[in-house]
Amino acid sequence: MQIAIVQLNYKIGDFDNNYAKIETQIKKLSQKADLIIFSELCLSGYYPMDLIDQPSFVETQNTYLKKIEQLTDDLKTSVVIGFIDKNQEKGKPFHNSLCLISHGKRLFTYHKRLLPVYNIFDEARHFAPGKLPGIYQFQNIKIGFLICEDGWAGADYLYEGDPVDDLSNSNLDLIVSINGSPSNIGKQTERIHHFSNIAKRCHASLIFCNQVGANDDIVFDGTSFVVDKEGLLQGCLAQFKEDTALISIQQKKMVLTGFNSYIKPSDAELFYQQTLLGLQDYIQKCGFKKVVLGVSGGIDSAITLALAVKAIGHENVLALAMPSRYSSASSLQDAKALCDIFNVALTPVSIEEEFTLCLAQFEKAFHEKPLPLTEQNIQARLRGRILMEYSNQTGALVLSTGNKSELSVGYTTLYGDMTGGFNLIGDLYKTQVYELVRYFNQIHPNTPIPAAIIHKIPSAELAPNQKDSDTLPEYEILDPILKIYIEGDLLTHEEYQQYKKLIANLSPQLIQRIHKMVDSAEFKRRQSAPIVRVQRRAFGYGRQLPIAATYPKN
Repeated sequence: MQIAIVQLNYKIGDFDNNYAKIETQIKKLSQKADLIIFSELCLSGYYPMDLIDQPSFVETQNTYLKKIEQLTDDLKTSVVIGFIDKNQEKGKPFHNSLCLISHGKRLFTYHKRLLPVYNIFDEARHFAPGKLPGIYQFQNIKIGFLICEDGWAGADYLYEGDPVDDLSNSNLDLIVSINGSPSNIGKQTERIHHFSNIAKRCHASLIFCNQVGANDDIVFDGTSFVVDKEGLLQGCLAQFKEDTALISIQQKKMVLTGFNSYIKPSDAELFYQQTLLGLQDYIQKCGFKKVVLGVSGGIDSAITLALAVKAIGHENVLALAMPSRYSSASSLQDAKALCDIFNVALTPVSIEEEFTLCLAQFEKAFHEKPLPLTEQNIQARLRGRILMEYSNQTGALVLSTGNKSELSVGYTTLYGDMTGGFNLIGDLYKTQVYELVRYFNQIHPNTPIPAAIIHKIPSAELAPNQKDSDTLPEYEILDPILKIYIEGDLLTHEEYQQYKKLIANLSPQLIQRIHKMVDSAEFKRRQSAPIVRVQRRAFGYGRQLPIAATYPKN
């Protein structure tokens, strides 16, 4: 038997184009493969959220599912496709399902049995769990089917049953798992380890078919793979790219064509690939053509500009430098040098005149001078307003440039530097920003981020001689505190011990102060721009906390 794995980039709700991608691959592979495997919810895109509840959504999907049935009849081929099926029993109205379609007929349907409701997932909001195991004899191959979370019950998650138990006792020849599995640090290593154990447990080869592409803050890396019945990795598809590959099963032995060896990326390489694809897809799928950002001469705006240029081209990136009386002498110079390197047009817009006017108007209206914090935030909000005006004028998407360390502790100005429609580095701690910059310069030696920017002391430049360290611990100290507090339960044992060691000698009072800053900034983060998720737990859907609450001391 010849089997094709197809990982594609789908847009949620774009049935026309999603079907067109699927149709192209079926026509291309129908002469090479007996069975073509697509990923979870590929027709609708993963995850449609409450679009599923719109009356025409599932009906429209079903129209295209019928087209796929007809296509397999015309081409005399077979496919496994992920789709939304209606629930015919009591419970939530839909199932997250797959079906095997062959020569125009739907031979087999399987409903996902484990519905994740944690981190970024909330599938039980719309779907009812399936009840029956996914086992089907296709031609001379006995196949066991899983849909993503069905394969994770053996990890640290709490489910009453494990669908793999049913497969392990069924004398299978092959396991097929279709997935919408997002990328984050360590995810592919975890997938391979976990699904290799499933293959060994069931003594059957396993195909893991994933999707690729970004939808809002979630990025799918693809990296579909195959393991043999001994749990040994046989090959992977491309990371962060659409790709296909073939498997020939002859006398229960596999021969792979079009696969790659898996080379684990460094964290910095993952950051780079994931943020590029995150921006490219957000721009394309939301209908933007250009982006605009403020460049301060600091490292956060520098790496944001550099990534934007590599993602969508220098001609589509616009930059504004907005100095005030507190901007250092080198700030505008560094911003100009950066834009020259990346061939980005830079527009200087001084906020000094407006800042002076704002201070006078404040004192006139309230009969007192603004406090230092008020004065600082006036500057940030002037810059945010200018960026949004320029966005209105040009149609460009504003990129905000705050890193995760700043967002964590609230070292940001609401409606100021938090202004924007998308944030590439909002899930990168400050030390990781430096790590990414070093990697960027390594792979792009002809367009490096200038050393003067890299070695500059971090500062918001909103007050005389201001430094981040006036308010915060050095980032080498702050980031491990944040990493443990925000993501501690998701870290590996080795990672947890590594970060714990870095803060072992810090005072409990300092750690508690940082925790309180994180808790107090929740109201700001609730209003921040979408970010590219790269950590195991990101702000947004993956970390849902109340604003009006008393947080326990940790």
